[in-house]
Amino acid sequence: MLTVTDKIQIPMSEFEFTFARSGGPGGQNVNKVNTKALLRWPIMESPSLPDDVRTRFLEKFGSRVTVDGEFIISSQKHRDQKANADDCLDK
Repeated sequence: MLTVTDKIQIPMSEFEFTFARSGGPGGQNVNKVNTKALLRWPIMESPSLPDDVRTRFLEKFGSRVTVDGEFIISSQKHRDQKANADDCLDK
């Protein structure tokens, strides 16, 4: 459960994580290990958000929403999948 406020909590089942290869320097595992985390959240279908909150969210972060209505955020800050997935949730 991702707790946004006391009244807004999003179940982890609404999020989908995929992993890809990170770019840039990183030693011998760079471009060999899928550590970059991509979080997809179908914000348009989410029952966890009140409509007014969804509207404000889309006004602010609409450029990160796909035509399919998925909010996408990524992280490749760390060298392992779990740390990058946690970073996506923190963002």
